[in-house]
Amino acid sequence: MTPVELPYTSDTARQMLAWGATPSTSPYTHRQIADWCGRFWSEFMDSDDVPSDIEKLLPVLADVDAQWDLNFYNSFPLHELHLINQDQVQVPTQWFQEWLRQAAEA
Repeated sequence: MTPVELPYTSDTARQMLAWGATPSTSPYTHRQIADWCGRFWSEFMDSDDVPSDIEKLLPVLADVDAQWDLNFYNSFPLHELHLINQDQVQVPTQWFQEWLRQAAEA
């Protein structure tokens, strides 16, 4: 998997969520989006100097990362997990629509 190399900004976060909501037009897989959200969250989670627009998005980004993992590990038998191409796994697009809604309110 090639990691997404985009800046950690609130605009980029919203764009990533929008791509997750429309995977047929997205340049990234749900796994790539979730991993990017996790890296974004990690970048700011322990910082004391987080811009307010980003601080409001952090819970949403953490949820994307966590829910992708939970969905993946709960959707397949343990003995099959290492055989599955994670880039082909998608979470429901409704989840991304809800995260996008939450991000818009943040």
